[in-house]
Amino acid sequence: MYDVIVVGAGTVGCIVAYLLARKGFNVCIIDSKRRNDVGNKVCGDALISRGLESLGFSPPKDAIMNIASALYFHAPGIEPIKLKTKIFLLDRFRFGRYFLHKAVENGSIFLDRCKALAPIVKGDKVIGIKAKVIDYKNDLYAKLIIDASGINAVIRRNLPGDWWVSKPIEKNNLALCYREIRKLKVDIDTKYCEVYYDRKVVSGGYYWIFPKKDDLVNVGIGARITAINYDLKGRFYKNILNNQIFIGSEILSYGFGILPISPPLSCSIAPGFITIGDAAWQVNPFIGEGIRPAIISAYLASEIIANSKNFDQEHLWNYNKAFMKKLGIKHAMFAAFGSFFERLDYEEVKPLLSVFEGGTYNFDDFEDFNIGLLLILKALLKGYKQIKSIQKELSIVKFVRSIYNDYPDSPKNFPEWLDRAEKLWKDYL
Repeated sequence: MYDVIVVGAGTVGCIVAYLLARKGFNVCIIDSKRRNDVGNKVCGDALISRGLESLGFSPPKDAIMNIASALYFHAPGIEPIKLKTKIFLLDRFRFGRYFLHKAVENGSIFLDRCKALAPIVKGDKVIGIKAKVIDYKNDLYAKLIIDASGINAVIRRNLPGDWWVSKPIEKNNLALCYREIRKLKVDIDTKYCEVYYDRKVVSGGYYWIFPKKDDLVNVGIGARITAINYDLKGRFYKNILNNQIFIGSEILSYGFGILPISPPLSCSIAPGFITIGDAAWQVNPFIGEGIRPAIISAYLASEIIANSKNFDQEHLWNYNKAFMKKLGIKHAMFAAFGSFFERLDYEEVKPLLSVFEGGTYNFDDFEDFNIGLLLILKALLKGYKQIKSIQKELSIVKFVRSIYNDYPDSPKNFPEWLDRAEKLWKDYL
């Protein structure tokens, strides 16, 4: 019997295991991968630093390949928009390996080639998992199970269907991406990450070029799955690799990945159970950012777990509240913003983007939606049509914020709140 079993040795799983082991918990991490493969993942490899310093978190130095100072947003027919922020470009493998090592160093047990099959439920509480270790099935028990198994959510999605936490993700809220790491023949500017929004290249998404070194880039393309009616990799080769910087370049790695781009999971706990990271839909649904939310989620979960007298629903509910306050409200607002953005055709989008074009802004203001007044003032110079679109957008976002600000303090008020939230997304998504 363990105190905690963590299913999944990705970033969020290893960090929460490390934090809990450091606090004295008896932790077991399991993963279906071999030990030497932990850390490999198709990812943009970009970690925005905002909010991490207050947690006392910083990436391991040998996993930082570059530090960019801004994100450039490109769209057809407008000047690039610059968002200033500190961005770590990571060696994703070393980053993942470091936190696995820290978890084990602090006392966690790691079982590789151990595949989680299903939860073990007794009454209304999760008490363990059914697993397959290499060729042998085994039951593992713990006071608390943490599902950090990524988009598959292998434990969460197999919990009883009437539990709040087991809600399945809809296909429309999944994104598919294709990414390559390429060694270039030329040097590029490493100060900026580049994001390109061009519906002729990729409808329902964007593509990116992130500099890991002056001659090494992470380049990829991603879109909402239901918007893809074409060969995603083919579009990548036809429309992105025609950039002259890729002439003579060499592929070092490549692959497809799937991530959630939905509003945040409304409830991430059950008695004896917490889900975090991609398994809990904790990716920013507008920009697809997942590493930073995973780190913040791991820290929040470790604090709530450490301060819980037992792992019943009432005590673990504090994790729901903490996540909603820290990130969930913002993610819900971005989900609404993104839905509004996607419903417009580009001739309607372009005037909105033109309000910002050629400007330099703080990423923090963008993330906190502190741009409403600026938008309106600038749009006054561009005509009534833009004002009307902006006002509509802001009213929807504010309505979403008002609902998520009212997230209940206890489970007894959750059904009423959930009805309001589900009606909201039925109307706007």
